[in-house]
Amino acid sequence: MAEEGPAPAKPQLFEQTSQYRHWRFTSSALAELRAANNARGAERVLRGLREEAQVGAAGDLETRIAEATNNLLTPDEELQLVGYYLQMIVTTIQAYARVYRANNLLRPEALNNVKATAINFMKRFYLHNVVFDYPPKSIMLTCVYLATKVENSFMKIDDFIRPLQEASAKRGVGTTTKSEDILGLEFVVIQSLQFELAVHHPFRAAYGLFLDMQEYIDDAALLKAAYERVNHYIEPSLLTDLVYLYQPAQIALGAFRLAAKEKDLDIDPYLVRRFEPHDLEVLYPILDEIQDTIAGFKPVPKERAQAIDRKLILCRNPEKNPAAALYKKKAADQADVPYVSDSDSE
Repeated sequence: MAEEGPAPAKPQLFEQTSQYRHWRFTSSALAELRAANNARGAERVLRGLREEAQVGAAGDLETRIAEATNNLLTPDEELQLVGYYLQMIVTTIQAYARVYRANNLLRPEALNNVKATAINFMKRFYLHNVVFDYPPKSIMLTCVYLATKVENSFMKIDDFIRPLQEASAKRGVGTTTKSEDILGLEFVVIQSLQFELAVHHPFRAAYGLFLDMQEYIDDAALLKAAYERVNHYIEPSLLTDLVYLYQPAQIALGAFRLAAKEKDLDIDPYLVRRFEPHDLEVLYPILDEIQDTIAGFKPVPKERAQAIDRKLILCRNPEKNPAAALYKKKAADQADVPYVSDSDSE
């Protein structure tokens, strides 16, 4: 009778998630996906401009096509523009928190969860869409609003946009964002997320590591001081491609090593006691890559984002632009089509 081999290793919990199955990529795969999306998006822009000319839109077609062609965003410019608005999620939630906290709308302990989930939603959205069709500002707000629901911090849409209205009033300008701007994109975002709304992020993993390390590190005060700095390193990690490349616990551990180094706490003895030597051989290069990426992160300057935004005005897809004649024509045509239920008899 042949001896049975060793039982296959039981997959880790994260390996059983939709995030592990559908939202992990290599760096080269990400670059190829973004380039392909960008090329298809550019084709839609030019095709839309030609179609818009047929519905009697004002302006010389060849001039508009030349303007669009000369200003089409590259994949890197798209990535930078989206990256800037990902940064805006962080600052928006920080600003919102002050208003929401006063009205008991957003618990302080939920801020990081909402932030990480909203950032992940937006990053995933632009794996399947391009800024030619959907400029990031409205998508950003929709992702934040959707994240409040997913992270059990739901609020009414009127409460959600009130900080925007107050900020506009202080600047002496009219409110540019309406509730329908956010709600109208909610299903588009959910559909692009493949209806997979669970997000596993490093904030939760970092807290689990903090609890586990208490069993192995004697200096509790120093460990707590290091943990209090972990979020400082996790936040920029969310704005990079690390969330596609590595597991949340690995990113959290890389951030923990950076925070521990800052506080002169050596956590390598903890790793030696918690992991097998072979596992550490695999883990250390991953942690080094994570730490280098976090340390090397540079935010997108506002001036750079504004320059790209100005180009985007000239290369929007008119089929998706509510201000364009083609969009209005198609919306009117669709409104004229009577609704027929599948259950209606022929």
